[in-house]
Amino acid sequence: MKYKLLAVSKFPNISGVNIGDYIQALASSQFLPKVDGFIDRDEELKDYSEEPCKVIMNGWYMHIPQNWPPSNLIDPLFVALHINSGVKKDLLSHASLSYLKNHQPIGCRDLNTMELLKSNGIEAYFSGCMTLTLGEKYHSEEKEDKTYIVDPIFNGSLNVSRILKAICTIILHPLDTSRLCRIKQLRLHYGRNFVSKIIKTALYYKEYSTVFGRDLVMNSTYVTQESMYYKTHFKTDEERLVEAERLVKMYAKARLVITSRIHCALPCLGLETPVIYLEKGKDIEESKCRLGGLRELFNVVKVNDGVLNPQFEISLPITISNRPSNKDTWRKLANELKRKCKEFVTA
Repeated sequence: MKYKLLAVSKFPNISGVNIGDYIQALASSQFLPKVDGFIDRDEELKDYSEEPCKVIMNGWYMHIPQNWPPSNLIDPLFVALHINSGVKKDLLSHASLSYLKNHQPIGCRDLNTMELLKSNGIEAYFSGCMTLTLGEKYHSEEKEDKTYIVDPIFNGSLNVSRILKAICTIILHPLDTSRLCRIKQLRLHYGRNFVSKIIKTALYYKEYSTVFGRDLVMNSTYVTQESMYYKTHFKTDEERLVEAERLVKMYAKARLVITSRIHCALPCLGLETPVIYLEKGKDIEESKCRLGGLRELFNVVKVNDGVLNPQFEISLPITISNRPSNKDTWRKLANELKRKCKEFVTA
């Protein structure tokens, strides 16, 4: 029997490659006796015509719904499935429902997907995400004196009051704001306008320093998980999987990770690395629908119009030593996912 992983590299994405997709693949790879290749999640599932293979079918489905359902040459284990609200009509077609019924019960990454399938007569349950199992292979007792901020959010609107605040911050902290402006991985969703960039960077510095302290803001390593960098520097799925593994090993040794990426926050839970999840207070439906059942696993700081609001009791600022402990509710989900994956491979 062949064993393959899901890849996401052929669908055109102006942002480049989201390495979080390969972190999900890495989680699945822990349970396979070997990896015989990749199947693109959006482009190749329906028309797959190579040797029969087993695939752990975790992840977001799907950007190109006409390429669904998968080929009968794929023996699937459906866990950590997310059907996005943007394509649910296509993925609930008669052919799709018939296919899913043949492979039920379906493990769903979020409660929204679970309820969607149940309401259409599919046996479904909340499984959580495969990245919760990354501690199976990548847990590290060794910790480095490093913290990471991964794709932080600043979604504050600019008005006269905020512009004045930014100017004051730049005057009082010129070296800090200048240094942050030069960090390529600190992507605050601004365009090429340098004035806008420095204003938003100053506001980011002011707000994040209030909640997390200057030391974390200035001395953490900044990481972005979605970038053209992952497309131009890593040409193959195999290379991207190796890069995903490097990031996971890095997170496993961290003292603290602060992130807006669920495929950074969820892995950190599984690795038992202290993590704080940054959640947009206002977000589009296609993004919000992914979080049902997952946000409850995290310690959350909400970001509403550029203002950070911790959703847990703590005296500010948050630091490496003054932080909430990770919740334990993820462990039951991870253990059940491990069990199912091991049974699937040995069946």
